[in-house]
Amino acid sequence: MPSTPTTTQRTPPGEETRTALLAAATVIFIEEGFRAARVQDIAQRAGVRLSAINYHFGGKDGLYRAVLQHHAELAVSRTPFPPPDPTHPHAAFEAAVRTLVRRFLDPASESRIAALMLRELVNPTEALGMMIERFTRPQMQQFRPIVAAVLGPRASEEQVARAMFSVLSQCMGYISARPLVERLMPVALAGDDLVERIAAHITHFSWGGLIALRDALENPT
Repeated sequence: MPSTPTTTQRTPPGEETRTALLAAATVIFIEEGFRAARVQDIAQRAGVRLSAINYHFGGKDGLYRAVLQHHAELAVSRTPFPPPDPTHPHAAFEAAVRTLVRRFLDPASESRIAALMLRELVNPTEALGMMIERFTRPQMQQFRPIVAAVLGPRASEEQVARAMFSVLSQCMGYISARPLVERLMPVALAGDDLVERIAAHITHFSWGGLIALRDALENPT
C-alpha cells in the first residue's frame, strides 16, 4: 500500500527574510547603537539584499522600530505582569519583581528589550516616545496598583512613583552597572539560579522599605 505523502509547512520566503533581518539588526543595534549601525552590515549579517530592508521595513528607522517592538512584545507575552491582589500584597509584589528581573536578566529569554532600551536611553532616538507609550507606560500602569496596595491609602502619588522607581532601578542596575559590579563585587553575580536569587533579594530588600514607609505614613510622629 503506497504511503500517504506528508506535507510540511514552510515559512514563506518573505517572512524568512524579515525574521533574518530582525535577528541581525538586534545584534548590531545592541552592539553599535541606532546611529552608528550600518544597514549594509545588517543586510550582510542577515544574508539578504540591502534592498530587502526598504521592502520589508521602509528603511533603517522602520527596521529599528520593528526590532524594539518585536522584543517588547516577546517580553510581555513570555513574562506578563501578575494582576493586583490586595488580599495578598506580598505575593503579588514578589511575582511582579520576579517578572521584572526575568525581563531584564534571564539569559534564557529570547527578548533583548533590556539591552535595546538601555542603548535607547543613553542615546535617545525618535523611537523612544513610541516605546514609552506602547510598552513602558502600560507596564508601569500594571505595576503601580501592586506597589500602592503595599503602601496603603495614605501614600501620595509622588511616594508611590518613587517607590516604583526604586524597585525598577535595582532591576536595571544589574544590567547598566554590570561591568562595574563584575569588577568590584563579582560575588553579586556568581552562582547558579542567579535570576531567582536576585529577584528574592530585591523583593526582600524593597519589601522592608515599603513596609517602613507605610508604617511611617500610618503612624506619623
